[in-house]
Amino acid sequence: MRFVFVSTMFGYPWGGSEELWSKAALRLYESSHSVAASVAFWPQLSTQVTDLAERGISLRVRPSMHASLPIRVWRRITCSQARECEWLRRQNPDLVVISQGANWDGLPWMKFCQTVGIPFLAVVQSNSDPWWPHDDSRVEFVDAYRAARKVFCVSRHNLQLLEFQLGEALRNGTVVWNPYNVSRNQQPTWVTENGARKLACVGRLEPAAKGQDLLLSVLACPQWRNRALEVNFYGAGPFEGSLRRLAEHLQLRNVRFCGHVADVHGIWRQNHMLVLPSRCEGLPLALVEAMLCARPAVVTDVGGNAELCVDGETGFVAAAPAVSILEQTLERAWNHRREWQSMGAAARTRAERLIPSDPIGDFCREILNCASFSQAV
Repeated sequence: MRFVFVSTMFGYPWGGSEELWSKAALRLYESSHSVAASVAFWPQLSTQVTDLAERGISLRVRPSMHASLPIRVWRRITCSQARECEWLRRQNPDLVVISQGANWDGLPWMKFCQTVGIPFLAVVQSNSDPWWPHDDSRVEFVDAYRAARKVFCVSRHNLQLLEFQLGEALRNGTVVWNPYNVSRNQQPTWVTENGARKLACVGRLEPAAKGQDLLLSVLACPQWRNRALEVNFYGAGPFEGSLRRLAEHLQLRNVRFCGHVADVHGIWRQNHMLVLPSRCEGLPLALVEAMLCARPAVVTDVGGNAELCVDGETGFVAAAPAVSILEQTLERAWNHRREWQSMGAAARTRAERLIPSDPIGDFCREILNCASFSQAV
């Protein structure tokens, strides 16, 4: 069979949302299927993208959406989107997999597939209440999702929210798990407690989505300044400078920016608890990986966070991404700090029960089922 994977992520050269489609593409290619992929241009493509080409996948790099205004106008005039769609048509795929960072960025691709009769499925890696379809595009939005062979969301919350945004139930909607970057057979030992408790905030440095500013605001409260606590931020992004400046402005002495760290187990050999003050999410890999590493978490009730993290059992859930609510939740966590290790053990047990051992294999089987159904039709 021939498959085309289209990644519509344009804000970053790589992110957690890209792990599912890229690893599924490689798995199918290694199983003797024909695979092509379309990704957005970056001056320096991520090594994960270039690896796809090096391993034999036909790679199409689309023009950047971040060009200057005159170039964007010129590209609109010359119908660059039409050229990309024509490339897709020439691939003659049995199925197109459209991987979206949000709920809307794959709409032009879905519309094209729908118009010319190319079978496709859509993946929604994140959703949020503000991402509501405008009346001018609502009908297209609904029709495109109806036409998909399947619509995969990474949490029940994201799927239910998408149905609210569409105004109808999605009979073709289901939940999919992303792959994770830790071994289920390896569990970091509990961190030696030498007086200071250590929290890890893991994720790209983007306050609008990940809410790192909320956490810094909490740490500026008087009671938190005087506690034996260290907070380590792991991740990179274009807002690192502004977050560092905010930490300096708040005169926080117990905060460190550690950059991107590939060794996830290494993070949890040094930290007692995860804290995710997110404003929107799909289902964060950081939470999955922390739980598999037997660490409790403090999370906000967005995306699929509360589907994994059980308040008072495997961690603590803040009802909303707001400074006052996050502060209250962190206070509860601090008051139960002697229970963090046992809560981490409960988190690992829950993760082992809920999270599949081979998410990529499961997703590939779904892709093959959708393609087989399309051929039968």
